[in-house]
Amino acid sequence: MPIYEFVCENCGYKDEKYMKRIFNKSRIMCSVCGHWMRRIFSRVNTDLVDRPRWSNTMGVNPRQIPQAVKLYPGSVYNEKGQLLIRNRKHKLFEMKRRGMVELE
Repeated sequence: MPIYEFVCENCGYKDEKYMKRIFNKSRIMCSVCGHWMRRIFSRVNTDLVDRPRWSNTMGVNPRQIPQAVKLYPGSVYNEKGQLLIRNRKHKLFEMKRRGMVELE
């Protein structure tokens, strides 16, 4: 399934969603403020770049951060529940710990 990026029209919160299909008229609600989000287009796939970034895909609900830190020691989350990914090697390590696989 492709990953689509959305931005809230009200608060500016950005989020990624796995969706089977997307239609021009499809819209989703913001999990922060409840307003409509619109789809945005990324310029570049930075998945192969070794630089720190925050992952929504492997993140958790902010209320679940204490449990996630206990379950995955050494994981760093921000206040939004996004997981800190240091580089590609770290991403693969975190994916393996969570039982995820990378698609080709």
